[in-house]
Amino acid sequence: MNRSVIKESLIVVDIGTSSVKTSIFDLEGNILPNFSISIPHTIISKNDGTSQQDPEMLRSIVEESIDIVLEKSEGYIEDIVGVGLDSMASTLVGINKYGKPITPIYTYADTRSNNQVDKIKQDLNETILHQETGAVQHTSYIPSKIMWMKDNINNFKDIDKFVDFSTYIYSNWFENKNFKASYSISSWSGLLDRNKLEWHSDLIDYLDISEDKLPKLRPYDDFESGLNNNYSKRWKKLSETPFFLSVGDGMAATIGSGCTGRKKISITVGSTAAIRILLDTKVYKVPKGLWCYRLLNDYTLLGGSFSEGGNLISWAYNNLKLPKIENLNSELLKLQSGSHGISVLPFLLGERALGWSNNSKGIISGLKYSNTSIEILQSFLESISYRLYLVYEMLKDFLDKDVQVIASGGAIKNLPWWIQTTSDVLDKEIYISKDNQDTGKGVAIMMLRALGYVGNFEDIDSDIEEKYSPDKKNHKIHKHLIDSHLRLYEKMMNN
Repeated sequence: MNRSVIKESLIVVDIGTSSVKTSIFDLEGNILPNFSISIPHTIISKNDGTSQQDPEMLRSIVEESIDIVLEKSEGYIEDIVGVGLDSMASTLVGINKYGKPITPIYTYADTRSNNQVDKIKQDLNETILHQETGAVQHTSYIPSKIMWMKDNINNFKDIDKFVDFSTYIYSNWFENKNFKASYSISSWSGLLDRNKLEWHSDLIDYLDISEDKLPKLRPYDDFESGLNNNYSKRWKKLSETPFFLSVGDGMAATIGSGCTGRKKISITVGSTAAIRILLDTKVYKVPKGLWCYRLLNDYTLLGGSFSEGGNLISWAYNNLKLPKIENLNSELLKLQSGSHGISVLPFLLGERALGWSNNSKGIISGLKYSNTSIEILQSFLESISYRLYLVYEMLKDFLDKDVQVIASGGAIKNLPWWIQTTSDVLDKEIYISKDNQDTGKGVAIMMLRALGYVGNFEDIDSDIEEKYSPDKKNHKIHKHLIDSHLRLYEKMMNN
């Protein structure tokens, strides 16, 4: 294959919940598809609320992906000018004094710290904490997990650092093992004081840990260069390349889909789902039920997320008799909105936005003998669109009236029926991002800004592939179904 030599490019490592994608991007933020690899991994989930992964196994996958991409690039890429990472957010690993992990990676979906969340809410003012940290006290965040670890793991006293997974692997690559984390990835911990950009002193005192057990806080562009001896031999081309601090995957996906400012809002549906806006100002009061994360002094990510998304399709295929996956869209298109009579609360992994209930479970109401398996899946996917709608309504005060809705993520892009349904539910046109790796592109754009190749995040826009327009008749049907959804929610949450 004849390929011209590319003088300068970037490597992006995207650490997701189901795979690690490592890719090379050019200096215009475009992925170079011949220099990309995706390696799957599996989160261990159990009925007791466990959701974890082996840190050394996942580290080896990340490093193998870099090996493969560098090998692919040999002879075609002259210079790598930056390496950037994003990661599934709200992970936690306990590290000993030798810099080695001595616990699993606890993910955002691990719900075993229910009781500890309740105790935090009893002992502290959760409304004030929400405004100061931008996070609702919940099992998906770090404070309750640290308490749970203290109560449940024997080697807790041997933990020298509490870090997210991406901070652990990053520190491994450099001689000084400097544990530092970006404001972005740290915002997802629930321990960051979002106004001061410092660790929240009251929470740290309450958890009875010292600040030196947490990473040093830095902006994402505070890079390291100069790999340690082992990695400089392994990745010779990267031995003096700047490695930028990891950012939250949601932050990267928002920037990568071109959603900066009040004129665009991002909907991302991969394994999970979220709706977000990136504002170039501080948010002084966080709406109830939403989260508010920081990137830099002048950038704030506001929105809501759900532990369910495309993973509902995987769940349904594992448990229901459904048509072949390649026929799913055509079969869903045959169904009429609201004809199934089913109302669903989709909280198979617990509720995040908007209620953040620690005890929520998935609920199916109105199921009849005549209902089919595909109607059950239809009702679950519609319920995710309803949850997106509820958050969208709360974000309207921060948006321009003519806001564009940009959708990205493999789960929704591969299912046009779901895009159309969400357009009908929101009563808004939905534009589909052409990029298959919006998250990786976002990291590339952030590096280009840090390196001075662009002045602002919005200097590189997202390419639009397609537009879906709402059906007014279906919107009216869904409005009634949302009312049923909310009645079921109120009934179940009050029991």
